[in-house]
Amino acid sequence: MLIRNSAIYMVAKLLPGLFGLATTAALTRLLDPHEYGLYGLALVTMMLGSSILFDWLGLSFLRFYQSRRDDPNLVSTFICMFIVLVTVSAAALGVALIGGVVRTDLVGTSVVGLLMVWACSWFELVSRLAVAEFQPIKYLSMNLGRSLLVLGGATTAAWLTTSPLWTAMGTAAGFFGGTFFGRIPITRPSWRRFDRNLARDVLVFGAPIAASMMLFNLMDGGTRVLLEQLDSARALGLYTAASALVQSTLGVMAAGVSMAGYSLVVREVERGDHTAARRQLLANGTLLLAVLAPASLGMALTGNCIATTLVGSKFISGVAPLMPWMAAISFFGCLRSFHLDQAFQLGKRPHQQIWIAGLGGIISIGLSIYLIPREGPLGVAIAVAVAVAISCVHAMIAGRYAYPIPLPIAAGIRVGICCAMMAFVVIQLPDSGWVGLILRTTLGSGTYALAVVAMNLLDTRELAVRFAKRATRRCAAFLGAAALNKNR
Repeated sequence: MLIRNSAIYMVAKLLPGLFGLATTAALTRLLDPHEYGLYGLALVTMMLGSSILFDWLGLSFLRFYQSRRDDPNLVSTFICMFIVLVTVSAAALGVALIGGVVRTDLVGTSVVGLLMVWACSWFELVSRLAVAEFQPIKYLSMNLGRSLLVLGGATTAAWLTTSPLWTAMGTAAGFFGGTFFGRIPITRPSWRRFDRNLARDVLVFGAPIAASMMLFNLMDGGTRVLLEQLDSARALGLYTAASALVQSTLGVMAAGVSMAGYSLVVREVERGDHTAARRQLLANGTLLLAVLAPASLGMALTGNCIATTLVGSKFISGVAPLMPWMAAISFFGCLRSFHLDQAFQLGKRPHQQIWIAGLGGIISIGLSIYLIPREGPLGVAIAVAVAVAISCVHAMIAGRYAYPIPLPIAAGIRVGICCAMMAFVVIQLPDSGWVGLILRTTLGSGTYALAVVAMNLLDTRELAVRFAKRATRRCAAFLGAAALNKNR
């Protein structure tokens, strides 16, 4: 069940990720680096706003759903809380605009960014309902529909207007339209079904998550703002393009792998079967590492190929050096977010994440201030990679005191050996253009797959043998039927 559902969730993330790559490739050809940097500011607003204001609500929903799924007030309470957050965020922006806190040239970006925050956060909340109800096909349709709409909306707006603000509006429209591919069990929010006790429990659980997310986003979103301030919008455009290429692949793959496993762990924890929960966590970690490690290494090794084929000519020289560092950021960040951080949610001690996030934010901001004047976008990538790696180790240690997360050490050694075999093959191949990208991707992934079967990682050897026997029987039956029909 884990591998099957995880495969569906991974497809549900990977296919939209491919559309995300297409969106990045199109926008870097329709917008110049400065305009794309302004579009990147709107994306930063969306990322920071959704992570700080709304993501904790979605995580809380996944944590509370399994124990209260029969509660008729559950969904209505969460939707009402979402509406309250929308109202509060709109009022906060209004006060900031009236008080002159926002620079005049950033007023439009701030307003459009907040619209993107609402659209993105509403989509994530609705999609988490499909995850909590173990509906991977529904989740697939939502993500696929959203990605198609974002691709169409953003690229059409950029083509017609070459305006970063209208491009951001097209992105927001795509996110909002994607929610219509999902299902909400109530037609409209009912304040009569608002459960104050549940809302209080959610706030107590979610407030530390929101605080830690705010600090974690200093490592990425905060450093992007620094890059625009200490360097230029063009530098931010280059950094945003490189980040989008990586997040469209590595980030979405890791999220897809973790979707099915986390809900299964929560179910076992709510049942009180902690032995089964730890067994499930070990399986989840093994699967995540087996997918994330080769994908991250492959992204780092094919970074120049990706840059020379997918982004516009004005972006190539700035994006290519960033790709290995972006791959490192994604590897450590996804390992922490989708495995190690679950200790604090399962143990209901999310406040412990604040210390991890705070230290990581301080390191990334401090290093960025030092490195940006010297290295530009590359300095930010180095600073964030160091901070995320340290926060990953910190979460591994601190998580032992919340809910012990088993580490797949034995599987990790085998994954490392398989990755080494893959890297040996990949570095022998061309390192630029479509030919290099296709060869490095296909031969590298093929080598890794063969190595995985040889090492019997995730019991793939037994799966391969069963598949071969089944295929042989079907082939024999087909040939027998064909021979019988011929004799007739």
